[in-house]
Amino acid sequence: MTTKKFLKAVLPSMLSQMLNCFFIIVDGFFIGGAMGDKGLASINVAWPIVAIIMSTGMGLGTGGAVLTAIARGKGDFDTAAKVRGNTLLSLAIASAILTILFWFTYPILLPFLGATGELSALTTEYIRVVILLGTIQVFSAGLMPLLRGSGKPVGAMVVMVQGLLMNIFLDWLFVWVWNWGMFGAAIATLTAQFSGIPVALVLLLKNKEIPLHKKDFSVRFDIIKKMMGLGISPFGLSVSVSAVILLNNRQALRYGGAEAVAVYAILSYVFGSLHPLLSGIGEGSQPLISYCHGAHDRKGMIFLRRAAFVMVLLCAGVLAVGSWLTREQVGVLFGAGETARQGAAQGMIWYSFCLPFFGISRICSSYFCATAQAKMANILAFAEPLLVQPFFLFVLPLFFGVQGIWAAAFLAYVVLAAIALWMLYRELQVIPE
Repeated sequence: MTTKKFLKAVLPSMLSQMLNCFFIIVDGFFIGGAMGDKGLASINVAWPIVAIIMSTGMGLGTGGAVLTAIARGKGDFDTAAKVRGNTLLSLAIASAILTILFWFTYPILLPFLGATGELSALTTEYIRVVILLGTIQVFSAGLMPLLRGSGKPVGAMVVMVQGLLMNIFLDWLFVWVWNWGMFGAAIATLTAQFSGIPVALVLLLKNKEIPLHKKDFSVRFDIIKKMMGLGISPFGLSVSVSAVILLNNRQALRYGGAEAVAVYAILSYVFGSLHPLLSGIGEGSQPLISYCHGAHDRKGMIFLRRAAFVMVLLCAGVLAVGSWLTREQVGVLFGAGETARQGAAQGMIWYSFCLPFFGISRICSSYFCATAQAKMANILAFAEPLLVQPFFLFVLPLFFGVQGIWAAAFLAYVVLAAIALWMLYRELQVIPE
């Protein structure tokens, strides 16, 4: 294993992960410019449902990617082909289930998520389109890790780039030119994501190393069970974003009203674009670690683990400094009011400090998932939304108000990073340098 191979896998993954989140950020930019704070808050309130849909695809795709990479490392290309086929079948089944489930439950879910009063109509307008066309987001999210696990990280990146460029154009056209509002933002995002699916399928299925056969699409419950087990961790990591957004939205409404929700929406957009850059390091190294794990290449695994830690800390440092320096300008970018702009600048200080600790926790989680240690990966994935974040979000605002909400994120990721390093130390009996 060499640095060149590591960078060839990780850099496209970082960009792909960032661009995936940019679909929502682009919506926020155009909606904020056209509809102001209420438009921003509405998309943020709807995000937990969107995230569950995308997280399901990402979880299944990542589980399939890990099994594919391990099989490739063993030289078992027949199993790799069967994993690929069963992953695609699972994505289709999951998309149908989610569409039916959310279509009948969203009228109950939206008020619980905070879509009340003026936000109700705007959020409903957006989420109805997302639910009806949810199959697009399941496949869009699921195909990207599957491409990386099949040894095509650059292909995944290309698909994301063309989708983002189309999304920018369609958001401009539908939201700013035609004034379609929330409906237009949803249609723009889903149309752009759909445009990449045929390209991704061609890249995935037209593979000389893993040729396409009809038998590969025969249902294998043993493969699906393993895939779902490994997919719980990436699903949990992605869905934790929804849970954390929900908790933050409710606390922001309680302690600061709609303006505080708008501030959190801005923070979510900014750091929602930075976090994937750090997560992408783990996601990009994951197929290589799985490959080395399948090939019993211990030296390769050690190299990849250390390289991932070095890169995530360097990137986190650069992003933290950049966030600090631009904290006064982010509110202006999203068209926020004066109060929201000031609040966002204050929140950016706390969130900047989060980045190195966030990166450490994500690298450890990706490592455990890549080596098929589902239990360890799941602990890290679910500790954040079920334990650490809720504790700090409920305790700190009691003493510090809205500022306590922003400080909660920093303390939560410090604790998560400490837990992750302790787990890795126990597993390897050596703290990675």
